[in-house]
Amino acid sequence: MPARPVRRIRVDPRDPAPEALAEAVRVIRAGGVVAYPVEHHYALACDPGDPEAVARLFALKGRGSAKAILLAIADRDALPRWAARVPEAARALVAAWPEGLTLVLTAAPGVPAALRGGGGTIGLRLVRPPLAAALARAAGGALPATSANPSGRPPTGDPERVARELQGLDLLLDAGPLVPGPLSTLLDVTRSPWRVLRAGAVGAGDLQRFGPVTDP
Repeated sequence: MPARPVRRIRVDPRDPAPEALAEAVRVIRAGGVVAYPVEHHYALACDPGDPEAVARLFALKGRGSAKAILLAIADRDALPRWAARVPEAARALVAAWPEGLTLVLTAAPGVPAALRGGGGTIGLRLVRPPLAAALARAAGGALPATSANPSGRPPTGDPERVARELQGLDLLLDAGPLVPGPLSTLLDVTRSPWRVLRAGAVGAGDLQRFGPVTDP
């Protein structure tokens, strides 16, 4: 029996229609999983506070539960909900928060273990693209930002590949093919010196303006 086609809504990532955002938020609040465009690839979103929705996202990717899920936030005001604290040494970095940087911080009490990969930290990224930021804001301030691909495969900016590889997806916000580019840099600021866990869009040299950094 042929797989059910993934439902799509065409969107302009620079100026998303309110109706498209409203439908995506409705799906997320109902426990669904939505693929949406970020800078250079598609990401998966669900309600991060809904354990069943997070479990569906993991199952869709075929991802092991020991791997943490990064969250996209639209505003720094969302930090206290997810991070227990921002180290004093990292406050200038958080104030600047370069685009393309994911910060690993101590998780706040009550952050679901599935998002933490069972550990004590959480990865947070301040998103700038208008669609991603508006979706995170409308959905409650934060959304998962794991790439929309089966675990072990590279992220993609091709919506056709997303629809083909993730056929259990509830909704795809289709912005067409995205321009390739680097993933976000993953920086652990819970230790000193800070440690780059994944090289990406923000180089270590740029980060060293804010504090001591070691490469992977």
